[in-house]
Amino acid sequence: MSIKTAVLALAVLGLARPAATQDWKGMGRMAGKVMDADGKPIADVGITFALSGRGGTSGKTDKKGQWALDGIAAGVWALDFTAPGFLSKRISVPLPSEVTRIPPVEVKLDKPAGPPPELMAALNAGDASFKAGRYAEARAEYEKALADPSVQTAEAAVRVNLHRQIAFCLSREKNYPQELEHLQAILDLEPQNTDVKMLLASEAIEGDLIDKAVAVLATVSDAAVTSPDIFYNIGVSFRNKDKADAAIVYFSKAVTLDPKYADGYFQRALTYFGQQKVAEAKADFRKVVELAPDGAEGQTAKKALEQLQ
Repeated sequence: MSIKTAVLALAVLGLARPAATQDWKGMGRMAGKVMDADGKPIADVGITFALSGRGGTSGKTDKKGQWALDGIAAGVWALDFTAPGFLSKRISVPLPSEVTRIPPVEVKLDKPAGPPPELMAALNAGDASFKAGRYAEARAEYEKALADPSVQTAEAAVRVNLHRQIAFCLSREKNYPQELEHLQAILDLEPQNTDVKMLLASEAIEGDLIDKAVAVLATVSDAAVTSPDIFYNIGVSFRNKDKADAAIVYFSKAVTLDPKYADGYFQRALTYFGQQKVAEAKADFRKVVELAPDGAEGQTAKKALEQLQ
């Protein structure tokens, strides 16, 4: 090959290369729409269009989730769709000829089964702050997670857990009014959650919101309570607020539910003693000694009985 011929060949190859990158161009057209699982349009979805061995191009959906690609060659096109918060998707769209007008291509994108990374980051940060005793910081992270759009559309259990974590933080910050708002939010989602009702009542008592506690307790059937601890905790809360009569009611409920519940008898005995109801106090102290003679409460009960002789 002469030098002139070689130069000419290279020139031809040089001219051919740009043409090869545009080999997907033609007179054809395709268009479509991208939606979520509920049929709502998704804006700004990135789309890559590729014609095997002939190159391609890229684009995005508009505010209505629509897209169009003009000036393309016939063939089987590979379309890749990507959007933040959604799973990527690839489809094949055959365009038989450049004069063929195919129906609009409708695509639905699914969201990942698990929570988005941003949400997980907020939850992890909240958990770390909570364990370190930084309750205000933890609450801020949980509140950020609760406001995440993915949480608002998630199953109720996700929101319940976040409201509960925020309530725990507020309890340790002794911000009882706001804590009760989050516990009430749980009840709005789970109206029959007896444990949360009793927790709400207990925290309302701690916050001197006695009327609120009484109103909530009035909605709870004793038959719905499965653990004497729940009644016991309410009793302790009332006793700490010098509501002796109410405390005795709930200690009595605890030992009625479980007649071997020594803690309930012990606290009721102390409460009776504080009311100077010596006979009732002695009866409960004897029960404690019977049920738990070797425990700390049993030893205290024995000493109390010796002094009350």
